Amino acid sequence: MKTLLLRPYWLILLTFLSCRKENLIQIVPMTTLCQPAYIYGYCDKASYFPGEVVKAYIQSWGNNISCRLDIYKLTGELVFSVPTILNVQKVSGNKPSVTGYGFSFSVEIPIPLDLKSGIYLIEGQTLFIVKTMKAIDVLVVYPSNTANAYCANGGESLYTVANKPSFVSFLRPIPLQTNAIQGLKWFASLADFRVGFISDHDLNDYEHLRGAKIISIVGHSEYWTRKARENFDRFVREGGHALILSGNTMWWQVRYSSDNQMIRYLNPADDPEGEVLLKTINWNAPSLQFSILSSIGADFPHGGYGLKSDRGWDGYKIVTPTSPLLEGTGLKKGDVLHLPSGEYDGVPINSFDIDGYPQLDYSILNFKKIELIGFDRGSRFGKETIGTFIVFKKSETSGIIINGASYDWCSDKGMGGINGDIIKKITHNAIDKLLQNKPVFSN
Repeated sequence: MKTLLLRPYWLILLTFLSCRKENLIQIVPMTTLCQPAYIYGYCDKASYFPGEVVKAYIQSWGNNISCRLDIYKLTGELVFSVPTILNVQKVSGNKPSVTGYGFSFSVEIPIPLDLKSGIYLIEGQTLFIVKTMKAIDVLVVYPSNTANAYCANGGESLYTVANKPSFVSFLRPIPLQTNAIQGLKWFASLADFRVGFISDHDLNDYEHLRGAKIISIVGHSEYWTRKARENFDRFVREGGHALILSGNTMWWQVRYSSDNQMIRYLNPADDPEGEVLLKTINWNAPSLQFSILSSIGADFPHGGYGLKSDRGWDGYKIVTPTSPLLEGTGLKKGDVLHLPSGEYDGVPINSFDIDGYPQLDYSILNFKKIELIGFDRGSRFGKETIGTFIVFKKSETSGIIINGASYDWCSDKGMGGINGDIIKKITHNAIDKLLQNKPVFSN
């Protein structure tokens, strides 16, 4: 589905929209452009299939404004438009960050049946995800839980210094996660792989994973439900592959409420949930019986912070230059892949060799095979930590996990940084080799 736009903007415009009940083209007379500087809002949920309708709750600069809302790709390309009438909205309640903004309904946006799976923005701001029911090569998971946790719109986030809330609402304007944006744009640009997108919430339903060969976790994916983790592990256990382009991954357990909220109690004693395994605490807590290492081979306590006081190199020092993942990069042993990382995940380290390269503690991991590709020195609580770029296979029949272990892999410092082309090459190598069942280990 394409949109025909006539310039200049102050003329009457024509937009072609797919009819919802018939696969026909309908010509809709348009009015003036909306004023995006005054437009913001949220949608009734994070993701939709083609043919479904987005219910968008949009703030306006005036009442009874007849205008056109433009829907864009992340790359800024206009995809389609919808005519609407907008009104000034009033935020309701004393804690809208907890209960939601409570805007009145604004506009319905029918998703064309032929619209490609991806991340879309209403007037370049309000995000929604289009999923796919087709078989795909790579399924990219947008970290919607973590984006919600760090969002302070409405007064509070889960990181508000005082009076940290135990709930934050998805029904409020939530900015696009900056840690993920360069990776999301890159995945959307790939022409040689079939790529689909979902939200964190979709991980709760295994049906969303069935059509994929690789799951990719991007950006900063810190907040996971138990069901999402169980489905991720099941996918890998049944032979699916995973590409972790995130750091501080799977750090907190969360739950969802029936009111479109995410739940995270800092103190388990305050959590009314009676089932111990569902308490909203760090996943490494023994009581949850579900260590992070068991799923992705590395965790935040071992990786730590990469941009605080440390003895690192703002990137991965290469340990295994013969790794197939590094083909075409020219990287040699001891070279540094420039990737300044705010937070890393790391593998347990047993010792260091005579040249200062870490030796992994295989007894803790107990995987069939694991290989260290690169490492950086970080810190946490005044102690040295080691961020690790690894590839591993849990068992003879499981899929392979490649863990980049940096929450800046997909950010302006990684894919958008000095060595961005090399990082993209490594990521492309990973996808290509996993799909073609080519070696990803050096031996």
